[in-house]
Amino acid sequence: MNNFKPAMHILLITFLSILFPTMSEAHNGSRDELGGHFRNSDCMYLLHEPTSLVKSANNIHEFIDLIYQYNGNEKCKSTLNESKVDLDGYLFPSENQKESNSSDNENRATPAVQLLGTDLILGEKYLATLEKCTDGDTAQFNINGTIYKTRFLYIDTPESTNKIEPFGKEASEFTCSFLKQGSITLETDGKDLFDKYDRLLAWVWVDNKLHQEEITKAGLVKKFYDYGDYKYENRINAAMDYAKENGIGLFEVSNEKLLENKQGKEEIIDPLGGISIWIILFIIVLTIFFFRNHKK
Repeated sequence: MNNFKPAMHILLITFLSILFPTMSEAHNGSRDELGGHFRNSDCMYLLHEPTSLVKSANNIHEFIDLIYQYNGNEKCKSTLNESKVDLDGYLFPSENQKESNSSDNENRATPAVQLLGTDLILGEKYLATLEKCTDGDTAQFNINGTIYKTRFLYIDTPESTNKIEPFGKEASEFTCSFLKQGSITLETDGKDLFDKYDRLLAWVWVDNKLHQEEITKAGLVKKFYDYGDYKYENRINAAMDYAKENGIGLFEVSNEKLLENKQGKEEIIDPLGGISIWIILFIIVLTIFFFRNHKK
């Protein structure tokens, strides 16, 4: 009888761990190929041990692209931005260089503007004409006789130039068609006029419609890049929610995946199928048997 009690405890613990495996995984801290993971409570990405993949990124924006590529938490990736990343003290190569050459980089934005010979300023609107469509989030515009390669603020559409991605062609066709529907106004915003490729960064208005909002609502924006605080972020986020909730464009496929994930979770809840109830009954019988023999 003395040996029976510990044996019963081991048996009970074994069966409970089989039936309810997720109890021991209330916080899944398993790390991805980058050496980090999302904290499920607030979708903060925590970088613990940077791998060689992380070290290949020159800045936070390239690192965020790696998270999209190598982490499978689709729910948290949908809200990912720079403020949602905890690097735990890690510095990218470009940031290390900034620390050692801070005096040289303080005025980096000013030479870029002067080099392009522009008198554009942040926070202003400029009438423009379309020179050339490039893809879903890039085009060339003429402002006062100067041609600007322009990267549309905040949105990232599927590729259709250097590589072909699903819905890349649709995104490009949407943009080219949209830009021909009325008078174009470019609105500068954020902390920089140009990106590292010397492309003008701007919100794109056609008459009174905001391109970024309309193409996002059409389900043709795969993610956002967040290099700062932008004026119309909330409008674009709401448009993304609309596209997801209605299964439009890219999210027609995503909704199917969500359904598959939901079914997979239901299977995890009952990992042993229909026999789980029999195991529970078996545990109850063993428990009754143990207590009866223990009293004797």
